[in-house]
Amino acid sequence: MKLSSTVVSLWLALVLGQQFPECTRELAATDDCADVINANACYNQFRFRNNQTLSCIGGTTNDERALKACKCCSCVGTQMCNWVTQSRFQC
Repeated sequence: MKLSSTVVSLWLALVLGQQFPECTRELAATDDCADVINANACYNQFRFRNNQTLSCIGGTTNDERALKACKCCSCVGTQMCNWVTQSRFQC
């Protein structure tokens, strides 16, 4: 019983802790989201496995890239938002 309550607690923390904006036409048209969306080929190369994926996103610092990833991950897809969550970026 303790294991299942731990799993449920972890799941709730992930679900409630990371809320990503819905990808609207307006959001996808921003320069920030273009930097995230246009990097699909780079994401495929790294397969969202390591921190190299962050370098795919245009930006001058990793903090700036992480913020763009948080803001626009839903425009790329679920795998991108999962990677953002697992990477524990401060969104």
